[in-house]
Amino acid sequence: MDSGALLKKLSSVVGKIPLGKVFTAKPKGNLDDEPEIKAMLDTSSSISKSLIGATGGIVESYFPPNIIGGSCPRVVGEEEDIVWNAAAEACDSERIHVVWNSAGDKIWFLAIHSGDLASHASSWCPFAALLPGLKDAQAAPVCYTYFGDEMATMMAITTDGLQIYRGSNLIVRAKAERTAREYGNAPIVELVPDKIQELVPVPWYSVSLFENRARRILAVLAIVLSLGVALAAFLVWMLASLSLITARHDMEAALARTQDKTMQIMTDAQRLRASPMRDQIATFMELNDGLLDLNGYLEVYETKVGRARWRALVPSNVTADRINALGGKTIETKSEGTIIGNQAELDYEAQQGGRR
Repeated sequence: MDSGALLKKLSSVVGKIPLGKVFTAKPKGNLDDEPEIKAMLDTSSSISKSLIGATGGIVESYFPPNIIGGSCPRVVGEEEDIVWNAAAEACDSERIHVVWNSAGDKIWFLAIHSGDLASHASSWCPFAALLPGLKDAQAAPVCYTYFGDEMATMMAITTDGLQIYRGSNLIVRAKAERTAREYGNAPIVELVPDKIQELVPVPWYSVSLFENRARRILAVLAIVLSLGVALAAFLVWMLASLSLITARHDMEAALARTQDKTMQIMTDAQRLRASPMRDQIATFMELNDGLLDLNGYLEVYETKVGRARWRALVPSNVTADRINALGGKTIETKSEGTIIGNQAELDYEAQQGGRR
């Protein structure tokens, strides 16, 4: 059977998987509107699990030598964990492949060690298509047998459980007849190549493979996230560099303005230092300090056309030498003290016709 016809046959079967006693009638309406029904359908069989991200196409039928079968109680939504724990305990290993289907209140499963598929990676077991509740399965009790060139395999299904037997052709044939008698002449279905060709292939499902795939996806996501963080860090660094360059430019401009203002202040100070006003103020301060030393005080101080004139009153006991040291001359003696002034004051009074 080519892969196209195989996939078409698989797709036609997925929607026909019966759920045993869980549903007695086909639900009406859109399954998306019934979350409980949809959840049960999604977890009813390993077929749906395999079709979501399948690991490869099915090529050949193969009866693994160490296949294990069984059944366990069903808890809706927990089928995968229940089957995996039961199969891992039965196989005494966590590296297993399973195929399972939920029917009624039970989960029916087959399991093998993952190493048994090393040489048959794209194979399927015909017993998987005959699990209770699937399209090609017959009502329990029933015995399915397969006779190979050297060894034979039998799967016995009752309403209570599932068992796998393996041995020589004669032993398995005798075991099948005895089991059929024990269960009230249950039918014995021999799987021959033509009948196997009519079965719907059901792929093995490996939790570990999907875990590995999930780890790879997480690794890719981690790499993408790391690249995103690195890109974000680069953008932050670039923005910080641009801000630093702008701030440095503004700082240089502010420094240039500060230097210009400083030079302007220094120029103004130098100009004030060289101006006549500074000399006049210095002369006034020197005269005032001298008069304070003599316990005198200024009566008049005037600057006109660059020439200062002043008039002051000092105690009568001040000698002429100290008056001359101030650059003054005696103008008049009064009871309050001696009136002194500089030559400009004397010339001013002369122009005014005597003392004002």
